[in-house]
Amino acid sequence: MSVKMLVIALATNVTPFIEYPAFVLDHPQIEAVTDKGPILEMIVRCRTGTAIISYSKIERVYCDPHLSCARDRNVVARRACG
Repeated sequence: MSVKMLVIALATNVTPFIEYPAFVLDHPQIEAVTDKGPILEMIVRCRTGTAIISYSKIERVYCDPHLSCARDRNVVARRACG
């Protein structure tokens, strides 16, 4: 494999970035955030368990697993937690 091909392969292989804000906040609602480029996936703490919501960086909306979207994260988190 040539150096040019290796550089291209490394540049196009993007690993998602994961952040765990629950470790640094006192009362976190968001337990983890995975950055997948134009989309952020968030694990949200519910009264009983967790739920996953997403945020579109392009459209600037939060969506629940049923693809019902809103600009307010708390509204979407409540719907996702049921």
